[in-house]
Amino acid sequence: MTEWLASFLQKVSNMENWKDLAAVLSGFSTLAIAALTLFLWRENRLLRKAGSNPQLIAYFEPHPDGTGGLNIAISNVGKGPAKDVYFRFKGDPENFAKYDLILDCSQRRGPIATIPQDGKISIFFAIGYQLFAPKNPQPDKDKQPIEPFNIQLEWKQLDGAKEYCDQFLLDVKPYADLPGFINKPHLLKLVDSVNSVGKQIGALKPEVRRVACLIEANKLESSVIQKKKGNFEDE
Repeated sequence: MTEWLASFLQKVSNMENWKDLAAVLSGFSTLAIAALTLFLWRENRLLRKAGSNPQLIAYFEPHPDGTGGLNIAISNVGKGPAKDVYFRFKGDPENFAKYDLILDCSQRRGPIATIPQDGKISIFFAIGYQLFAPKNPQPDKDKQPIEPFNIQLEWKQLDGAKEYCDQFLLDVKPYADLPGFINKPHLLKLVDSVNSVGKQIGALKPEVRRVACLIEANKLESSVIQKKKGNFEDE
């Protein structure tokens, strides 16, 4: 071992050997830098592609007027707009026919021109409670909610270079006993309150009209209020 180490030190002590070693190390470092550059270029390319891929999802959401409607929302949670969006319902047609649905589920819908990044469309699907009992329930059977079904989405990148397709399971059962899931917005509650006040004022209008035509004719020495009828206004 000692002899081998001495021989090695004698060889590397030669200047020519050092030059050869430096050339080899330089070659390895150049190769490592080239490999690292290629790896970074590939990662950046994948990140750029991922950063421009639209991604659509579908889910149930309450109708915004808060009166019990249920919508199907298609939302773009990816990066970049989705182009030429199609959707169709995947399920037993007889299952859909049993329930009183607003939306016809037998057709393939589209193309929707674009859904921008962070944008969505919302489609009126049905009145919520009508999804928990068939239109013509059997007397000897319990009321059953509509069976879970899939909605299939198809879309493209904005430049049309890549096409996507995905399916999402929709099930109304988890929403059955969630209090507050369907609430009327505060603005609509305010509108209802104003309408209620308007109806009450309308009911009081004849009484107010009669009182408005009275003229006070009090006398200084009188202890009671005296009023006289004046002319009625034209309606």
